[in-house]
Amino acid sequence: MPNSESHIRGLVFVCIGAILWGVGGTATDYIFKNTPVTVDWYVTTRLLISGVILTLIYIIFFRKKHAMVWDKYIITMFLIYSIFGMTAVQYTYTVAISHGNAAIATVLQCTGPIYIILYYAFKKYIQWTYREALVIVVMIVGVGLIATNGDFTVFAVPPLAIFWGLLSGIALAYYTIHAGYLLVRLHPLQLVGGSMLVGGILLNFFTPIWSFDFSYQWEGFDLSILAFSILFGTALAFYLYIGSLKYISSKEAGILGLLEPVSAIITSVLVLGVVLGLYQFVGIVMVLAITIFNTLSSGKRGKKKLN
Repeated sequence: MPNSESHIRGLVFVCIGAILWGVGGTATDYIFKNTPVTVDWYVTTRLLISGVILTLIYIIFFRKKHAMVWDKYIITMFLIYSIFGMTAVQYTYTVAISHGNAAIATVLQCTGPIYIILYYAFKKYIQWTYREALVIVVMIVGVGLIATNGDFTVFAVPPLAIFWGLLSGIALAYYTIHAGYLLVRLHPLQLVGGSMLVGGILLNFFTPIWSFDFSYQWEGFDLSILAFSILFGTALAFYLYIGSLKYISSKEAGILGLLEPVSAIITSVLVLGVVLGLYQFVGIVMVLAITIFNTLSSGKRGKKKLN
């Protein structure tokens, strides 16, 4: 296949994957507002089912091409990543949606670069420059506008939604940094699918997948939205995003990945009737714009090799 066609395929994959992530977040928001599904059951089910699907795809199509030996170091790092990376980012993001809405939760998760910058600067992997300071200041101002809609005496968004949304940004930062060490040895599908499966199995001990509320009068539409959020908004979205990295650069994937918050905002407003204030909209634009700036300028930073 010509390189240009491969590149286009990668762009299509990442765009569809990111949009499915965003729409999946809105579907999750709908589920919490209209059905008795709880956060704990939803995260367990989401991780378990998506983990099984992605792991099977890896085993069937990629295992023979990517054979590796698991040692104690990789197993330990993988388990830590599964709990404090994959499971943590999925749980905090979902809780943020349950307390607020998908639009705000998804944008707040985009604050992850703040913590990545602080980590790299602290570890002296990058030199502290005006770019890093600008990213952090703009994101703080943007989050402030989202939280208050310009009136800093009151919250325009439930404080718990802000708290869990920012926590999901921290979890995303750890998820991103830790993944870099593991992807040297593991196939992306092996890492993502496997960590989801481990997280789902672990959470299943606390909130079993079979504790589904059958007493509720489920309608076909509600079940369809639930299935969509898990199968398309999680499993397929992750698969397409990972698949895109074979054809496009991580920088392109990072920028186009911002279609996730954009699609979450659009669908939340149009479908769920979420109302955003003027200053909240300005804050959202600031966070997304500075994220693009940070992604574009990241290649210019003089990073030291990670040991």
